[in-house]
Amino acid sequence: MTKEFMNLQFPNNANGQAEKLQALQTYGSQGWKVASETITQGKFNGGSACCLATICLPLAFCAGSSDGYINLTLERGE
Repeated sequence: MTKEFMNLQFPNNANGQAEKLQALQTYGSQGWKVASETITQGKFNGGSACCLATICLPLAFCAGSSDGYINLTLERGE
């Protein structure tokens, strides 16, 4: 039997973590195992630059960035 691979992606937040756990239970019962897990950081979703960038930028980063994603690679077989 050859190895099969599957890639899954979930938002890196509480709902995404719950979805990931549910998927691991479902796929785990079908013989899938985690080959790798990575988390990509969120990207800045802000608008145009401001003349007070030294003040605005740190605050905009907190308010305008996304949470990123959890990337799973599952494998099964040998």
